[in-house]
Amino acid sequence: MAAPPALPAGPRPAFHNVEPRTREERMAMNDKDALEKLRLEHRKGGNYKHVGSDNVIQPAAASAAYMSEADRFGTDAAAEEFERRQLKKLQRDEWLERKRAHNYFREEARWQRVHNEQKAEDIKLQELKDGPVPTRNKSSVKYNMITLAYEDSYDGAHLKYQDDAIKYQTAVDANQLRHVKSSVDYDMITGEPLVNKVPIPPKPVEPEKPAERERETMEAFRVDALYGKNKETHDGTGRQEGY
Repeated sequence: MAAPPALPAGPRPAFHNVEPRTREERMAMNDKDALEKLRLEHRKGGNYKHVGSDNVIQPAAASAAYMSEADRFGTDAAAEEFERRQLKKLQRDEWLERKRAHNYFREEARWQRVHNEQKAEDIKLQELKDGPVPTRNKSSVKYNMITLAYEDSYDGAHLKYQDDAIKYQTAVDANQLRHVKSSVDYDMITGEPLVNKVPIPPKPVEPEKPAERERETMEAFRVDALYGKNKETHDGTGRQEGY
């Protein structure tokens, strides 16, 4: 068997050894997004170069959105306590003001209801006085049975008109009957001219009927309509309730 040829003299050529890729790197090469980011990181020139970050939700220290852990938490506990007490005081003042307004409108509605009830009672009593309802102790005739004087009302004036009309018609009929029975216009015994033996009173005038008084109607009034559906609670908040 022949011997292998001898290597040439001089320096030996250098070999470019490449480290083999791991399984994760080979799998990442199949991911399109990871492949694009890898190419952006290794591109050269004046183009944009992507700088990766281990924590995607943590801004870079050089960015305007960055804040250290010490600055993220408040360090002035006394100021925070003062603001908390001021906010609580403001909420209580607002609740007291709403409660005051609520009580004010409630009292206004209550007194308005009392006024409407009193007004309705006065109207009812006046109608009972003017109407034909109270007839138990009322006389059935329109004149005083002791003095025979007519009542000072429309019914008394109308009764007086009816009586005067009867007296007037009676006198007219009496004189007319006298002239009908006599064929001459003088007294056949004395020869004197006939005169009206029954004096005729003036013709009565019927009294004018007074206009009917219209009844004042009361509008429907509901106190709960002034409050709405918001009711105050002890903590200053409102709850929705239906009536």
